[in-house]
This record gives sequence, structure tokens and C-alpha cells, in this order.
Amino acid sequence: MPLGVSWLAIAHFGTGLAILGLLGPVWSFRSRPGAQLWAGVVVLMAATTFAFGASLLVFDRGVRLLFEMAALTSLVWTAVFFLCFALTYTGRAHLLHSWWVRGLVVAQGIGTALILSNPIHQLLWTDFRLAPAFGAATVLYDKEPLLFAVAGVTYLVVGIGIVMLVETVASYGPSYRRQAIAIAVTPLFPVVASLIWLLGIGPYPQLNLVALSFLPHLALDVYALFGRDMFELPPGLRRAGERAALDELGSPVFIVADDGRVIDANSTAVRMFDVDPDAALGRRLGDLLGHDLAMDAGEQRVDLLVGGERQTFKLVFSPFETKSGLHGGYTVIMQDVTAEIQRKQRLEVLNRILRHNLRNDLNVVQLHAQELELTLTDPERRDRAATIEDISDELVDLGEKARWAAQALEDVSYHSVGLRDVLDDVIRDVRASHPDAEVDLDVRESLTLHTDPEVLTLVFTSVLENAIEHNDGEPQVSVTADDSDPDSLRIRVRDDGPGIPEHERRVIEDGGETALDHGSGVGLWLIHWGVTLLGGDVAFDVGQSGTTVSIRLPTTGSTGLD
Repeated sequence: MPLGVSWLAIAHFGTGLAILGLLGPVWSFRSRPGAQLWAGVVVLMAATTFAFGASLLVFDRGVRLLFEMAALTSLVWTAVFFLCFALTYTGRAHLLHSWWVRGLVVAQGIGTALILSNPIHQLLWTDFRLAPAFGAATVLYDKEPLLFAVAGVTYLVVGIGIVMLVETVASYGPSYRRQAIAIAVTPLFPVVASLIWLLGIGPYPQLNLVALSFLPHLALDVYALFGRDMFELPPGLRRAGERAALDELGSPVFIVADDGRVIDANSTAVRMFDVDPDAALGRRLGDLLGHDLAMDAGEQRVDLLVGGERQTFKLVFSPFETKSGLHGGYTVIMQDVTAEIQRKQRLEVLNRILRHNLRNDLNVVQLHAQELELTLTDPERRDRAATIEDISDELVDLGEKARWAAQALEDVSYHSVGLRDVLDDVIRDVRASHPDAEVDLDVRESLTLHTDPEVLTLVFTSVLENAIEHNDGEPQVSVTADDSDPDSLRIRVRDDGPGIPEHERRVIEDGGETALDHGSGVGLWLIHWGVTLLGGDVAFDVGQSGTTVSIRLPTTGSTGLD
């Protein structure tokens, strides 16, 4: 007969109310990954607690059995929702539709059916009887092996969820460590409490304290939710972001193990090579592409047939390590360099035509123009021959500059260079070609750069020649250097010429020429290309008294193409 309202029942109802108090804050994050499933966990925990609490007030054996079955059913499905939450929260929501998750859900459904139909078949327990303790309607029954099997499946479901969360700790580091540990540890309290009850450990085997074990469970939940922003910074978002970045990279990417077997592939690789992601897993990437791959080489080029067209790819192998510091495998990024190779071939042909064929032909034109100038008696015709010779000289000089630029800008090699030494050489050569020009150099001999001397020479030769050749008077140029910035040098070249036309400066600033907007030569382009290649920047200040070209170069070599 009833022994009064037990403190055990009151404790259960208090725990249930406390759990429900968490539902509101959780629901406010319902748009975040896993939040709605976690709300389901909270509801099922509360339902389990209230069912156990109500059962402790009922001393009618039949009604008491109904409450017991309801509480056990809630426990079974709490585990299912916890697993679904763990998969979604850690960015593995796609696994919810996998065969093994569906199998676990079916197994839990079978367990539920066995619990609810046990009064008929008694496969889970027998001899259900009241065994009051501490004034509560606690019960005892003989547990059959199949009940342990149902409990084992439930433990397995919870265990997989814990493993998913713990894996997050290992994969995502300190940013998520505390919150993931908190959520992973919380199920351990109900699991331990259920094992004590299931195995009948202790002086009161009729006590089932699973619901009360939700209290420490709840405390850790509150810490994770409010102390570590569980739903504001879910690791699943990071996993999804990494996946999206990999898929939208635009180039095929394979993740391979140390022995070359495929671990993962992004959507571009799957689409471009028409591979089945599941079938590709475990195959060697070399077999998949039909080439022998030397992954320790760093880079490798292969020709592949893609969509019926022959394409050339540069494979970049980047090794990665496991958390323990061991070599895990390689990230293989496949860059389509077909267009780049074709463009380089075209440039090589055009360079050859410009540097060889055109130069040789212009030399012939120059010789004929010189002969005409010497033999013609008509002054007007002699002037025309001289004009032909001058234009030919300019075109030959343009070809030489192009040849020099192609060589200097092709391979960059950094050395410690004295700025004064380079400028002295440049000024000497420029003065030899332009003896009327006056160039004043005010640069300390101690100033050094870690840079490419050939490109540096190309840049300042272009600057000085541009300043001198476009000045119809007696050019006056000054070169100064400012080392007030510890990381760079600022070199200024001032001239008294007419200034660089605005439309030519606009071409350089816009980064390209059009039919309506183009420069008259390559001088400014050589300055721009060279300075950019050396990791610096250039500015043109045109005033009424001339132009100042301001070039900033880093003191330590850093290519602008990195």
C-alpha cells in the first residue's frame, strides 16, 4: 500500500522541470546544426524523468508496469536522438541516411516493440513485482538475456555518438575542445547508472537512478550551451566550410594515403573524371589516372584525356601529418595547365619573331636607308631615308629591350645587392648613350637589398631612359633613396621633363591596354613588371616641373608573384 510521497519522486519531478528549463534556450538556436535534435534529446530526457517520477507514486502493479515500459521506451529513443544529434553537430548529417544508422534505428524500433509487448511474451523480463524502498513504488523483475541485448544496442548507439564527438576534439583542436568534451561526457552518467541497475549492483537493486543521473548530465549541458557557445560555434559548420572550400576550389583534388590509395575526392574530381566516389575509395590514384605517380617528387605533369580532349595537368603533392605527427598521406591538387603551356608556346614563337626575324629584317632596312641617305642628292628624299633609319633604330632598340626583359623576368634569383653599385652601373651605361644628360646620384653606399640584380638593373635603366629620352632639352635627373622604413627602401627618380602623359599612366594603373587606350612603348611596362616581380610598388607623380617616379622595394627578397 502507498507509503506517501517519497523524496525519490520529488527528486525526479524536480530534475524533469530543470531539464525542461533548458528547452527554451536550446530552441532559440533551432536554426543551428543539431539544435532541433538536441531539443528532442531534452524532451525525451524530461519524459523519461517524469515517467520514472510518476511510477514511484503508483502502487498498482498494472499501472506501475505501464509507467515502467514508458520510461524504458523513452530511454531507448533518447539514445537514438543523441546519435542523430552527434552526427549532425559534427558535420556528418549525410550519415543519417546510411545503412548502418538506419539499421540501428530499426534495432531500437524492435527493442521498443519488445518492451511494449513484454506482458505478452515476457522475453525481456519476468516476475514483475513491487519492492518499495524509501517510501517509493520501486519494483523488481527478473531480467532475461534479451533485455541485456536491447540495452547493449542502446549503449552502442550512445557510444557511437560519443566517439563522433570525441573525434571532433582530436580533429578541431582547442577551439571546440571543452564544449565537445562536455557533450561527450554527459551520457556517461546515465550509462553508468543504467549498468548499476541492470546488473543489480548495490544494496537496493530495485532502485533505477538513471533519470536522476540526468542532473550532472544537465549541468554539463548548461556549461556547453552557455559557457562555450555550443550552437553558436558548432564544429559541423567548420567541417561543412572545409568541404565547401574543397568542392568549390575549381581544380580536382584527391586526398590519398601514404601508399597512394584514394581517401577522398572533391566534387570537381568526381565530375571531371567521371568516377564513382565509393568505387574510387581504396584504389590507387595512379591506377585511376592511368599514370605512374611519384608523390615524393612534389610536382608532376601528366597528359590526360578529359571529355574526349587531351589536357595537361600539373599535380602538386602536399604531404600532411596526423595529429600524432606521423606522415598520413598527400593532398593532390590537379591544376589544368593546358592553356598555360599553349600560351607559353605562342609567346616563345612571338618572341623569336620579334627578337630574331624582325631584328634581322630591320637591319636590312637600316642598311638600305643608310645607302639611300648617302647616295640621294635631293634633300627631301635624304630626310625621308633618315626618318626610315631612325624608326628602324627605334624598332631594333625596342626588340632588344623585349629580349632583355624576357631574359631578366624569366628566372628571378635573389642576392644581397648594394643599391649604390647597381645604380652606378646603370647611370654609367645611360650616360654612354645620352652624354648630354645630367644624372645626380645621392644614395649611401651602405644601403643593400636582397633582390635580383638583373631585374633591378632593368627597372632603373627603364626609369632613367624614360626620363631622358622624352626630354627635348638637356635632361637633369636626380636619384635619392630613403631608408626610414626598416623593411623597405624608397627610391625616387626626379626629372625636369614634360611628364608622362596621363593616358600612358592610366594604362599601367588599369593593368592592360585596349584599342582606344594604350601606351607608346614598353618602358613603363618594364618598370611596372619588374617592381611587381620584386615585391614592391611604383607611383608616378607628374607636376609642372617634371615627373617623380617613386619605387618602394622590400629589403628582403619577396617575389610579387608568391
